[in-house]
Amino acid sequence: MRLIMKKKSILLIFIITLNLYSNELKIGMSGDFSGSISYLGNNMKMGIESYFNKINKSSSSKYKLISYDDKYNPVLASQNVKKLIHKDKVLTLLGNTGTPTATVTLPIINKNKIPLIGPYSGGKILRDPQTNTFSFNYRVGYYNEVSQIVTNLFNKGITPDELAVFTQNDTYGDSGYLGVLEAFRSRNISINNIIHERYTKGTENIEYGLSKLLDYNKNFKAFIVVGVNKATTKFIKYAKEDFPNAKFFLISAMNISTILNSLEEYEDDVYSTQVVPLLSEKLPIVKEYKEDFKKLYPNEKTNLISFEGYIVAKLFHEVIKELKPEEINRNNIRKQLLKVENIDIGLGFKSSFNNEKHQYSNRVWLTRVKNGELQNVSWKEIEVK
Repeated sequence: MRLIMKKKSILLIFIITLNLYSNELKIGMSGDFSGSISYLGNNMKMGIESYFNKINKSSSSKYKLISYDDKYNPVLASQNVKKLIHKDKVLTLLGNTGTPTATVTLPIINKNKIPLIGPYSGGKILRDPQTNTFSFNYRVGYYNEVSQIVTNLFNKGITPDELAVFTQNDTYGDSGYLGVLEAFRSRNISINNIIHERYTKGTENIEYGLSKLLDYNKNFKAFIVVGVNKATTKFIKYAKEDFPNAKFFLISAMNISTILNSLEEYEDDVYSTQVVPLLSEKLPIVKEYKEDFKKLYPNEKTNLISFEGYIVAKLFHEVIKELKPEEINRNNIRKQLLKVENIDIGLGFKSSFNNEKHQYSNRVWLTRVKNGELQNVSWKEIEVK
């Protein structure tokens, strides 16, 4: 009798364990957690985990984020994505970081027909639904951010001779440069008038590119920089020696607050586009994020990067929440992404995906740091002279 009861107990434990396993929704992420853009990977991961932690407390199905460090290395990213797909058998990829890494992993993603949702990248390659049918973005492309900067600078009277572009020499930097091309062409200005130099990815060797800009012998009033934090900080510091009155415009992948920590004297001259609203905004999702983030990471500071991770996780959940547990698979997740309309995640607007549009948001905010605080700024307030 005792033996029978023991066997029944073991069987019951097995059934419970099996049931828990079947309700586990494995989500994959490859990001830079220890390389040159580790501030992006780590914060995106914390934002995603913050939202999943909240949902897991009230849902029978539990999200499990499986993440691997790719160190911003395309080879490692490819290995990670293959491992997540074939060994871990994740349902989807969420919040991957980096444009160079996305470039090499997209063919793997398309071949295996697994959705990639909300990558932290503004690369144009991710935004063509005809060639990348499994990539779904939250944010606008880097080229959109840069194009808006160039257009507004032209509107303020800046001429091509007064504008210099400095980018990282990879697909990330190239994505920003595409925005310059777009803005010039929209005004019928020859792209031969673009003044553009680059620096080597993974280094802070900005001196050669800056010297090439000096060789143009122009009075630059504005610089557009598409790079990573350390190289950008060094570039601004050095460029200010020759162009003390110039303004510098960065994009969302760069942390303007971190950059200005060591360049406080230039905070009036550095601006950055953002693709999420500031944490001072009175929006439902801002309040949710602050509360949920602090519950899981009480000793970490809230920021726009982890906020984007939170947004991406909530967007994913809102898309699949109507699916029954047995219906959740890679194919149905993609179908649901294209099916659900007017998705409201608390940003003050609704949006959807469709076969022609794999991007949720078109919003871009311009910001600056004032007295150590990140603030919205309008183009009317900026004087370029």
